[in-house]
Amino acid sequence: MRTAACAAALIALTFPLTAIAAGPGKATTGEPARAAATAARGDAEAQYQAGLAARKRRGAESLRQAYVWFGLAAVHGSAAAAVEAARACEEGAGVPRSLERAGQWWYRAAQLGDMKARQRWADLFVAGQIRSVGGIEGASWIGDLARRGQPRAAIALAAAYEAGAGIAPDPAQAESWLRRAALLQGDSEARTGLGRLLLSRPAAWRVPDEESWTVKDAERHNRPLGPIWYATPPADAGDKAVHLRPGIDEGARWLTLAAEDGDAEAQYTLGKTLAEGSELAIDQISAARWLEAAAHQRHPAATMLLAGMAARGEGFPGKDPLRAYVLYDRAAQLGQAGAAEARDALGKSLGRQLGRARSLAEDLNARR
Repeated sequence: MRTAACAAALIALTFPLTAIAAGPGKATTGEPARAAATAARGDAEAQYQAGLAARKRRGAESLRQAYVWFGLAAVHGSAAAAVEAARACEEGAGVPRSLERAGQWWYRAAQLGDMKARQRWADLFVAGQIRSVGGIEGASWIGDLARRGQPRAAIALAAAYEAGAGIAPDPAQAESWLRRAALLQGDSEARTGLGRLLLSRPAAWRVPDEESWTVKDAERHNRPLGPIWYATPPADAGDKAVHLRPGIDEGARWLTLAAEDGDAEAQYTLGKTLAEGSELAIDQISAARWLEAAAHQRHPAATMLLAGMAARGEGFPGKDPLRAYVLYDRAAQLGQAGAAEARDALGKSLGRQLGRARSLAEDLNARR
């Protein structure tokens, strides 16, 4: 979060500071000159006042100068100036409109103690308008919201930990926050994210003969209660070590819960996983059912995948090129990359049925 502030400071230093404070065409004498000199020496309050004075003069150049002064003042510790810089970025006043950059200034104001700025930054982050959580401090702010029962905050924080957006990647933390929202709030999006995360866990090793499943046994052998996972097989385990995917069953349960609750992303993820057999056992009939449910909710990728299955006769009684054409067309209408090309390629093989396929596609699009 220091990057934008430092950049603003460097930009500001390219301006003749006393001229900025006085304004175009004005001599810097008397009180304005003293204020300009004070601002140029790095006084935060003087820089903030210089920004306010520049903004009053109106005009694009004055607004740009005001933004520079606000940025300098924020770097030097003025929360009020950071707020003004953030507003300028949101409104495009003197600087190109950018919620991402505005978020950096809101964050700076929050660091300087402005609680309304902290709330505005949190709102932008949770809404996905800014990507970076800003480090440990920002993560703690979002964590506070999540602990107060806001599932969107927990989901956004989990995404930051999973992607390493402004904080070191930590899959365990991502899982913890998703699990919290899934369990305590029953949030479908959190269930979907948790299921996907668990399915993606890499395979690991266990030695079942060396695990304790009662408190007494665990205490007697001085080891944890329950399963113990190893990244590599223990050297002394021999053929007792087994290679397993630890998150498959639980991941499938969470995805199924979310899919049954109507979450289109969960329906797509579950359908895709069942169709490909990459994590779960192949079940093309169930895959087609879940993908169709997601397609009904206008999920582009699900519609595209379902079209391919219809063309190949996977999950259907047989090959259904008319259905496939209509689905490819629908996916193209929804913006799915490659759908139009797949539709047109399939259309070349339909012969006299092409007119019928186009008519069905047009009817479907007219109804939706």
